[in-house]
Amino acid sequence: MPIQIGDILGDYEVTGVLGRGGMGKVFRVRSVLTEREEAMKVVLPDLDENPALAERFLREIKVHASLQHPNIATLHTALRVDGRLLMIMELVEGVSLEETLQRGPVQVPLAVHYIVQVLAALQFAHERGVIHRDIKPANILIAGGGVVKLTDFGIARSEAGVRLTGTGLAVGTLAFMSPEQVRTGEADARSDIYSLGLTFYEMVTGRRPIYGDSELALMNAQLSLMPPEPAAVNPMVPQFVSTAIMRALAKEPASRFQTSREFQAALQPAAATPVPAAVASTTVIPAELADLESRLARAIGPIARRLVADAARRYGSMSEIRQVLAAQIEDPKERAVFLKTNPGLTMTVAMNAPTPAPVVTFDPAMLDRLAQALAPFLGPIAKIMVARAAKSARTAEELQNALAAEISSDDERRRFLAAVRTVL
Repeated sequence: MPIQIGDILGDYEVTGVLGRGGMGKVFRVRSVLTEREEAMKVVLPDLDENPALAERFLREIKVHASLQHPNIATLHTALRVDGRLLMIMELVEGVSLEETLQRGPVQVPLAVHYIVQVLAALQFAHERGVIHRDIKPANILIAGGGVVKLTDFGIARSEAGVRLTGTGLAVGTLAFMSPEQVRTGEADARSDIYSLGLTFYEMVTGRRPIYGDSELALMNAQLSLMPPEPAAVNPMVPQFVSTAIMRALAKEPASRFQTSREFQAALQPAAATPVPAAVASTTVIPAELADLESRLARAIGPIARRLVADAARRYGSMSEIRQVLAAQIEDPKERAVFLKTNPGLTMTVAMNAPTPAPVVTFDPAMLDRLAQALAPFLGPIAKIMVARAAKSARTAEELQNALAAEISSDDERRRFLAAVRTVL
């Protein structure tokens, strides 16, 4: 029986439809116990009618549950209800990269900003033996503040488990499938790199590099067609970015980047290029939203998550969001405590500041030490985050706090600040 808005499945009420993933339909749901809004993925069709699909869905659950990373959509839990398997996942408020590309190409600095985050997620998964095998714009979500969330591990493979494909069966989305996947050979981390290269190409040029007017033509193109360099299609693409994309698109895996970290390193010069204002100047910072939610929950309970999400959609600055949320707290003392800024987080700079902040040049050696201290918490993206924060910080302390704000865990944030004090 089809799932309808208003249905109750287990402890979750269906409140909307988010889309269709590689292995099922995705719904917006609300927990009737905590009132937290989440995403629920349901395998289609019924488990009893398609045991092979059920096996793949169970595989996705096990693989996804092993991946906890800031750039991977979090799997909260899984359950069986009325013969169905359900995945309860983090609700990512944003749009897919596929929807973004429908409006045209992405500015190069912003495209690099997104790709570096996907590479961080892939490096994390690959180091744990998990190959995604379906990297494409539809599976890359762009949340508030330009934070990327990689999702849909429906055909992912863990090196520790059995293969999901049978003889003669290719898996993945053909337009973004690596040559070795088309040939149904072994897919490894370099297959994900190829698929991400195709995605990156489309982001900066506005067109897909591999195309065909039939499935057979598209398969043949994946095996043999090399597109023109991105820089030849869009002169705004720097040569080092164009070269990196073409290397990722090499037909032979041995000729590509061998790891996501290697691909990421090739994009390091982009750290000197500011991210477009659409992201860089946003006044809503994910780390501060998480802090507000945590402190609001102590005053009013689990409904805090929904209130924070609603406020973030309606208002453009942290000061507005903070005041709106404070009005939800009846006790004046608790409201005053909530309004106090967390000293571990940087304050948002007002967009209409009367005078521009002075330009500060930081010692490169100090920036390197900061990147080394930040890397255990954010991974390879640390160096880029340090370079970006250094452009707007006016003091070393402000720079440290800005970097600490990128770490979502309070405990890890304190550890980072303690580590910084020992190296600076």
